[in-house]
Amino acid sequence: MPDAALTLDLAAARMSATLVNASLSYRLVLSASAQARDVVIVGGMTAAHASRPAQDQLDPRNAPELHTIRSIGAGEIIEVAGEIRLPLAEITPIRHGNAALFVPLVRLEMTATVDGRPFTMRAAFVVGLEEGAAGQRLQPFRLDLGPRIYPNISQRALTVPAFA
Repeated sequence: MPDAALTLDLAAARMSATLVNASLSYRLVLSASAQARDVVIVGGMTAAHASRPAQDQLDPRNAPELHTIRSIGAGEIIEVAGEIRLPLAEITPIRHGNAALFVPLVRLEMTATVDGRPFTMRAAFVVGLEEGAAGQRLQPFRLDLGPRIYPNISQRALTVPAFA
């Protein structure tokens, strides 16, 4: 069974910061090159910070279930949407002068049965504001400016290490 039997891509739609939570509205696009059943997607969001080990930031295990798909046929593409919330109290901001910056990391794990065998795929994405030319580093969100809605955000896929 090839590793590419199922692929998963994140399309971040909107980020908001309230007095209580940071919330990400998203769409996930699943593509199947083989018949899959019992697809389960778990995931969550955390804040990137140099003081935390990469494993803690990228590991999606023990994350809440986001979506369940009974089956997806070979060649089929399915989109699912939802919202992930992260309490502001769980964010360790990156300090830059007087600014409190938030760099969201979204980590996902998809499990399924493909051709009668278990399949697992992990993915991680950094989410931010695209204020420069396409392909440049994403800009973080400022938490020190009070509640905000950021409608035009982008994401970049990260390489997920073997430990995650």
